[in-house]
This record gives sequence, structure tokens and C-alpha cells, in this order.
Amino acid sequence: ALYYKFIISEILFYSKNKIINLCKLPFYCYLLFKKVISDTFLNLFGFGGISSLGNLDSKDIDHKFLQWFVGFTDAEGTFLIKTKNKSEVSFSYKITLHIDDSAVLYLIKGKLGIGVVSIKGNTCTFAVHSFQLIVDVLLPIFDKYPLITHKQLDYRDWRIAVSLKKNSAASNRKTISVAPETFNKIVQIKESINSNRTNFYGYNIPYSMISKYWLLGFVEGDGSFHFTNNRAIFSITQKDRQVLEAISIFLQNIPRAPIFNFVFIGPQPNCIITGKNNNTAYQLTISDTDVLFQYIFPFFKDLPFLSRKGVDFKIWSVGLFLIIHGYSKIPTGKAILLKLANNMNSKRYFSNMIDILDTAEISALFEIEPPFNIFSKKSHFALAKNYTIAQGSRKGYNIHIYKDGEEIPGSPFNSYRQGGQAIGLDSVSSIKNYIDTGRVFKDVYTFYSSPINKFNHFENFNKK
Repeated sequence: ALYYKFIISEILFYSKNKIINLCKLPFYCYLLFKKVISDTFLNLFGFGGISSLGNLDSKDIDHKFLQWFVGFTDAEGTFLIKTKNKSEVSFSYKITLHIDDSAVLYLIKGKLGIGVVSIKGNTCTFAVHSFQLIVDVLLPIFDKYPLITHKQLDYRDWRIAVSLKKNSAASNRKTISVAPETFNKIVQIKESINSNRTNFYGYNIPYSMISKYWLLGFVEGDGSFHFTNNRAIFSITQKDRQVLEAISIFLQNIPRAPIFNFVFIGPQPNCIITGKNNNTAYQLTISDTDVLFQYIFPFFKDLPFLSRKGVDFKIWSVGLFLIIHGYSKIPTGKAILLKLANNMNSKRYFSNMIDILDTAEISALFEIEPPFNIFSKKSHFALAKNYTIAQGSRKGYNIHIYKDGEEIPGSPFNSYRQGGQAIGLDSVSSIKNYIDTGRVFKDVYTFYSSPINKFNHFENFNKK
């Protein structure tokens, strides 16, 4: 048990003796204290350790941060042109995020030494409006570290427009007006970039252009560490399929670096790319548990996350560790995995937070002997299959559904799908995630694989 506690502590960058120095927390941590969060939660999932660029020398900080910044721009940045009065032109660069993610914008502002951060409603924006700073600071960055997605086309055209203004005989540092001919050319560019773009030709993306720091920045914008049907998933969603194909090749070449020796040797990462929303976007997905544990987790563990995506990754790492050892097969582990999922991605925003993680629960879980012996050198798939067989045949397996403490008409059901249809669910993933956990789904339903003691059920239901 102590062995597993040590490993989970390593994954979380956490020690019970660690005390956060509030004086050293960045400005954005102020947002954390707008709501009451336990000291344990802050110690476990606080921001210490997410950004470790400060341990590098200044040259490395510039080089690695700027690659990260360009990757983050490929995911979240926008190059804008504003025109008015048939002669006035202004340019800006912007990144807009949820207000809970403002930390990374202040970090970018501090690293670049330019721009402003503004907050409006539930969003925050980092922006550079100064034409001179765009010319002197931003253009050299994006010229040296090229964008990789189709956003490189927007930048290329935006840069041409910036150069037109810069070279216009009518322009000077005290006015935003340009000559009529230049104005018309810039208007044409404005009307053909960003959401107005229809021409996506003229660029290619060899995977050799991808660096691990660019990829980290891109993942912090468009990537996701999450759980589906009690499985850990890593995915990236993008409009450019060829970008995902290049990332797929890059990931297939990252080294295997398991945190344990003498375990099953997983295959090289196999990325599945599928279309979404009638192929208006594409998603790269890795769901093989052995691959995630031996390749993806070690790869990202050693990279310096700069945004709150680092918190998602830490929580996801705990869940992955839980899954690889088979704890997700037992009710207690399944309940904790559900709680982990409720603290990630959009659910980690304070407006959506529904669960507070209790480290005592996690510690207690890892006191239990792991259901899977990963040192048997069997794949996770084989261990899961053997475990299911050992638990007995699923013939006669029923789904009992309770609503407000009473078993619903027709229960028990012979399958997840049948049960889901009875309560109007299009997907059975919620039943799979909640079954036998005692957790209440949508404040109404609970799911069990066998009949339960009515008194105990009411007791659990009233704790929701």
C-alpha cells in the first residue's frame, strides 16, 4: 500500500507536508479564493509545479516558451484587422479564454512584455494593439517560429497587410490612416482571412516542423485529457485533418518511458482520426490504456504546462493510474473516477464545479490490493478480460434503475441500452459510469447491477 501511495504522490507532485506559499502564487490564483476550496485541494491540485520554465536559463525560456506560445496561438490566437472611414486601419493580435483561465494570459503578457489583459463577463482577453509592438515583437516571433495549422495562412496575409501599412507613404507613427490604394488592398485581405477564408491551399505540414513545446502549447488549447466509459482518453480536436495527421506521426515516434519496469510492452501510439460535425472538424484520439500509460503520460509529465490544462493532466494521471491497476472495476474506484472526471475540463470552472476531491478517499482506495497485476506482463485488455471472466458470466446481468429512491417501472433491465431508453438517454455511457457507485445521476437516478437494500438506498440518496 505504501508503494502505491508513493507512486500516486509522484504523479500528483504532492506531499502531505507541502505547504503552498501564498505570497508566491501568481495573480490569477486570486480567482481560486473567490470560492471556498479546501487546503487539501489546493495542495493536491494547486499551481505549484505546473509552470517550471523558471528553472531554465533565460535563453531556454525564450526558445521553449516561444515555441509553446506559437502552438498556443495555433489553437487559440487570432490575427485581426479593423478598418473604418475608408482610410483608417488598425491591427491586433488576441487570445480570448474563459475567465478561470486568465492565469495563462497574464503569464503570456509577462513573458512577452507587451499587451494588455482585459476581463469582460466570463471571458478574458490578451491583446496587442500597438502597431509598433506588432512590427517589432510579434512579427519576428512568428517569422522565426512558424505557425503550423491553417492559421499560418491568416498570419501570412495579416503580415502582408501590416507591411502595406508600414510601407504606405501616408502612414506615420502619429496616424492610423493609409493611402486609398493601400486601404483597398488591406480591406481585400481583411475580407479573406479568419472565418471568411475559403482558400486553404499553399501550405504543408511536415511532422518535422512539430516540436514538443509547440505540441504542448497546442494541446493546452485544443487538447483534452478526459474519461469516457471508465476509460482514459487523450484527444485533440482541430479543423485541419493534415495537422492531426502530422501530430499522429510525431506521437508515433515518442519514446516508451513506463514508470514501472517489468510490465507489458505496449505498442507504439496508434492515433485514430475521425470526422466530427459533418467533417467540419476532426478529432485525434488515443484510448489504448497501455499506450497512454507508457507513452503519453510520461511524455507530458516531463513538460512544463503553463495553463490550467496542467491541472486537468494531473487529475487525468490519477485516473489513468487508477484504471491501469483495475481499480475502475470496483465500485469505490468507479466512484472516485467519476469524481475525478467532475473536476476536469469545463467542469473545473467554478461555475460548473460539482465535486470537491477528497485526498483521503484516494488514499483509502490505494490501500486496497490492486485488482490487476500489471507485473504479469499481460496487456491491460487481457487483464480486464480475465478479471471479467473471474467475476463470472454476465448472463442474467441486470440493470436496476431507481428514481427518487424507488425502482422505476420495467426495472431490472437486461442491458445498459434498454435501461437508458427507459429514462430517455441516447447514450449508455452515463449508466456505465454511475452504476454501483451510489452516485445520483441528474439528481434523480441511481443505477445498480443487483437489487439493493431499500433503507441503505434511501440513506445514500439523501446524501446527494
